[in-house]
Amino acid sequence: MKYQADDKTGQLKLAIALDLIPGLPPIQNIDYKLIVCDPPWNFTLRETDASHRGRCPYPSMSDAEILQLPIGSIAHQNSYLLLWVTNNHLPLGFSCLNYWGFEYRSIFTWVKTTKASTEESPKASIGIGHYGRNCTEHFLVATRGKPGCLTNHGLTNIPNTIFAPRSKHSEKPPEFWTVADRLAEKLGGSRIELFARSRRKGWDSWGQTS
Repeated sequence: MKYQADDKTGQLKLAIALDLIPGLPPIQNIDYKLIVCDPPWNFTLRETDASHRGRCPYPSMSDAEILQLPIGSIAHQNSYLLLWVTNNHLPLGFSCLNYWGFEYRSIFTWVKTTKASTEESPKASIGIGHYGRNCTEHFLVATRGKPGCLTNHGLTNIPNTIFAPRSKHSEKPPEFWTVADRLAEKLGGSRIELFARSRRKGWDSWGQTS
C-alpha cells in the first residue's frame, strides 16, 4: 500500500505493518477452551485517502494472512471460538471457521446505538457503507469437538442480539464480555483474546494494541 508522504496516519500504519506485526511473539499456550478473535480485516477501498472517515487506524492483514493464523493449533480438542466479523467480511469469516477446523453454530449481532437510544426504544447509530449504511457488527459462534452447547451449560438466557453504543475503534461492548466471561466460566480451562486492545483479568492476550 502506498501512502502520501504527508499522510501521517498512513505512514504510521506502514511503519507498524513493516515492523511490529512480523515481530509479534508466538502464542505460548496450545490448549485454549475459548478463543476470542477480532482480526484486522483488510479494507482497501479509499485506503490511501487521508480524508476518508472510515479508514482503519491500524495496519490490516491480508485474507491469506488471516487464514494462516494458528487458531486450530492453539485450540483444545473441545473448544469454542467467538470470531468478530464485519458485514463486508462475513464470507471470509465462514471460510476461516472451516479452514481452522471449527463448525459454525450461531451468529450474534451487535446493533450499534446512539446516545439517545433507550432500552425501550433503541436507535441505530448510522455508519458508512455503499450497499446500505452499516450499523451492525457480528461475531460467529463456532465449536471444535464436543464442548457442549450453551443450553447444556445452563446458559439459556443469552439473546443473540446486543444493543450497545459505539466506543473506540474496534473496541467491543461490555455486553459481549458478559457473554464471553459466562461461557469461559462454564468451559473452564484457559481462554485467550487475539488482537486484544488491553489485558483482561483471567484472559491471555496476544497482539495487544494498547
